[in-house]
Amino acid sequence: MNKGRGQEAENWMNQAFYDLKAVQWNLKGEFFNTVCFLSQQASEKALKSLVYFSVISRKKLLTHSVFDLMKLTIKVIPELQGFLDDARELDLHYIPSRYPNGLVSGYPHQFYGESTAEHALKAAERIINVIDQYLISKGFERENQNNPINQNN
Repeated sequence: MNKGRGQEAENWMNQAFYDLKAVQWNLKGEFFNTVCFLSQQASEKALKSLVYFSVISRKKLLTHSVFDLMKLTIKVIPELQGFLDDARELDLHYIPSRYPNGLVSGYPHQFYGESTAEHALKAAERIINVIDQYLISKGFERENQNNPINQNN
């Protein structure tokens, strides 16, 4: 594998873990719309890490869709097939969780509740955990302490 692409994969995965830590922090602060957006972002970054690691076309990195990235990477990790519904759900949060004009009325903080936020976090954790386990099994090197999944924060 190209060392540059391996480093790029490591950078994307480490950022996915830091985004996931931000998700957990925002959940505690009751910023539920931010939780949903950052859950989408963390999943997108983990999937992009997999794209880099697997030497899939760089043009595929231009999307922000977790669903599209997952369909692409199912070829690498077939188990991701079971998380397509999680990917669809996370993509629904990409715009409305941030912008008032992404909703019928009001602003995002009014419309996002704890249950929706927790569901988005769990979806992101499931996706990221599958990718993390795959990358580790392939000798992927990263700072393990960055992984906030199932840690007591």
